[in-house]
Amino acid sequence: MVVVKVVDHDVAEKVDTQYIEDQFSGLQNTGIVFICTREGGEEDDWTDEDGVHYIVIHLPYKEVRKSQDVRPLMLEKAKERLGAA
Repeated sequence: MVVVKVVDHDVAEKVDTQYIEDQFSGLQNTGIVFICTREGGEEDDWTDEDGVHYIVIHLPYKEVRKSQDVRPLMLEKAKERLGAA
């Protein structure tokens, strides 16, 4: 499992990719890209040349900015997209 983020600077510390990576450490050939910017970003999932399927998850910028802990939201959205909810 590979988890990365594309976020605005003011919310970067709140988007904890390591937490999600730890929760799904057993998954192979799967990656998650969390996007949390004012403008949005890439919307399509893709598979890289090594066969890793990347799932794009958008986090609501205003909600993340106001929240003290966005890990529960990240986990909920990841489970939903991975079909593990």
